[in-house]
Amino acid sequence: MAQESLTIDRQFGEYPKAASAFWIDFDEARNAVETIVGVAHDDPEERPTCIVLTGQSGMGKTSILREAQRRLMVDFPEPLGGSEARYQPVLRTVIPSSPTSLKINLALLWKQGWPIRSSTHRTADLKVVDLLAAQGTRLVAIDNVHVILTASGVARRDTLDAFRFLMSAGNVPMVVAGLDVARQIFADDVELAFRSIMLSLPLWQPGEPSQRLIRALARGMKLAEPEHLAEPDFAERIWRESSGVTGNFKRILHWSGKVARRHRRSMVTHDDISEALRLFTPYRAQ
Repeated sequence: MAQESLTIDRQFGEYPKAASAFWIDFDEARNAVETIVGVAHDDPEERPTCIVLTGQSGMGKTSILREAQRRLMVDFPEPLGGSEARYQPVLRTVIPSSPTSLKINLALLWKQGWPIRSSTHRTADLKVVDLLAAQGTRLVAIDNVHVILTASGVARRDTLDAFRFLMSAGNVPMVVAGLDVARQIFADDVELAFRSIMLSLPLWQPGEPSQRLIRALARGMKLAEPEHLAEPDFAERIWRESSGVTGNFKRILHWSGKVARRHRRSMVTHDDISEALRLFTPYRAQ
């Protein structure tokens, strides 16, 4: 949904050496990005908003965070004559495995460019908050937040408390992205639930929605005749094999294009899709 890297492959033919990232502007993703960007534009609040973005793996959550970050970097350019601190309107990171408040704060400090020393852990949370103000941060974005579910009850509460402190003391909104189970975790925490906006990315449905996605992806990948791939017989098959997951749509189209090039065909055929599906097995939702 946001980025496809095309490289030279001697077996399957030649692709452009690099392809610029492309944004698939479908309704759910656009709404999510606009909500995230809108919250970051708001004036500081006493109880900053937390956006919880959930969906199955491969639905484009990371791409949405990346696009929101890109837009906010444009909306909030570095001011002239600013402080010596690194300017960072969006602080985006991935939550560590076996998360604790200390690990989260150390990960944020690393992204903020602060040197990690043996004594850093003593004041890591306070230093993160100081740097949020010094670096002009408008939004903290944390990806893969569902890993808090692998932690014990105590560690989970510690993580949620770290989020609360970060938003309140740092006076900055936050967006967390993860699998669908993360939504329930935040809903079960009364304080966070009341300050949260819940956004969800549903699986793609057959018919026009999937055809629209296939058309946009094929154009972004520079495949020949995107309308051809969006025809009902192709679209229904690709949707069925993808289980409605955005990442699977991308992989099927990408590998089908590689197979077509190997056979010196400009347009993807059903035979190319069949051969591509023998090269990899798309994950199917249970």
